[in-house]
Amino acid sequence: MLFRVGLRGGIQAAETSLPEQLTYKISYQGIFSGFIHLDIARADLRVAEGTVNVSGRVAKVATLKVTTEPYRKAEVLFSVRYQYRSWYEPDGENALLVTESLQADENSDEMIWFDRDEGVGHRYEVKAAATGGGKRPPLELLRKFADLQVWPAVLEESHQQGIGSGEMFDHFSMMQRLRVLDLQPGQVLDLPVFTGKQLKNYRVVVTSEPIEGKMEESALLKLQIFSYDAAENDAGQKTYIWLSADDRRVPLRFYAERAFGYLEAVLESGESGGESRGGFTPATNAFEQLDAFYF
Repeated sequence: MLFRVGLRGGIQAAETSLPEQLTYKISYQGIFSGFIHLDIARADLRVAEGTVNVSGRVAKVATLKVTTEPYRKAEVLFSVRYQYRSWYEPDGENALLVTESLQADENSDEMIWFDRDEGVGHRYEVKAAATGGGKRPPLELLRKFADLQVWPAVLEESHQQGIGSGEMFDHFSMMQRLRVLDLQPGQVLDLPVFTGKQLKNYRVVVTSEPIEGKMEESALLKLQIFSYDAAENDAGQKTYIWLSADDRRVPLRFYAERAFGYLEAVLESGESGGESRGGFTPATNAFEQLDAFYF
């Protein structure tokens, strides 16, 4: 991984080994809503207490579940049930395993294994029946994570790619890594991510967002994240994440604007390290005061 600004000495801004459970409201405005702001889904993010073992490595387990069930219009137009589970090293250093399940107009289930010993990333897809053309994941992974229940007997490899022996993330462990770094406004860093289909470099630009009536040191961290190809000087579409100003660096808001409209997820309630986040408590520095900045 390339750190464009020296960050190695600034680890442990947040203690991500603690349990966490956060609930977000997802909204959309754009072409498919007639440019009306609509709440469309609830997202529940849970980081389990304790650790497990993945191929001989200690791992934390995080689960993200997204559902349109609480919102009738979204449920009628485009019902979604989504689960993303990430096993990653406790300090946010490396991704180890990902499972992903989507139930929508089409269903899909897959697993991504980050083989750190061999430096190879594997993507496996659920098949209704064996095709004979794809390798199976290690039996240890299938046995250990059989409780996922979304997996039938057939899980075959659909992609394999070298990921090297250095740091490598999935999308969730990338966020956890950003939370443990002692980030400062003005820093720019690059993080490598294996999506299961390709290696991508994500550039992160760190700024701050002051809150009216608060001390300067209470400003939220605002992260601008986009894929970046240095050789082609090509930048992808931007996503923004706001982190709380306390030592937990809780993700408070996600925002992405695309050609079809914008998507936004805002923290509603939850607990982080045993501390309540319900109703935008002082620990989140009255984030709701930023409403005027949203649009």
